Amino acid sequence: MQFIKYLFCGGITFVVDVAVFYLMAWLLLPSLREGDPFGMVIGVFGWKIGAVPEEVLLRNFVINKVVAFLASNTAAYVTNAMFVFQGGRHQRFKEVGLFYLFSTISFVVFTWLSRLLISQFGWQVSWSYFFVFACAMVTNFTMRKKFVFKG
Repeated sequence: MQFIKYLFCGGITFVVDVAVFYLMAWLLLPSLREGDPFGMVIGVFGWKIGAVPEEVLLRNFVINKVVAFLASNTAAYVTNAMFVFQGGRHQRFKEVGLFYLFSTISFVVFTWLSRLLISQFGWQVSWSYFFVFACAMVTNFTMRKKFVFKG
């Protein structure tokens, strides 16, 4: 039952992350390639993705991921603390610190993997994004359950 709650709260986190990342990647700091699946979706409405050089795409990708991470990780902490896990293993300040520490480590590792998939293996940003999000979700659940919250 706990993992079901985690998946539901992860869905909320996912919506926050996707909304922030894709709005920024499309409108503020372009980090999508032409032919990206997101481009196909917005193309239905007559909108387009602007082409950017690969080095700009990769730089903007990381910046957009950082902003989306901060927004979604805050949503994740609130929903996890309220609905999924029991607090009490640590004092609140330490609990929040450990939550962000493990999330940040996961973020760095999986953002590096995502960049690798995009730059070295030619993956579209969206395919890389969704793949590493799933990997991070499983990793984060394990770390939060074992080290941050009571259980």
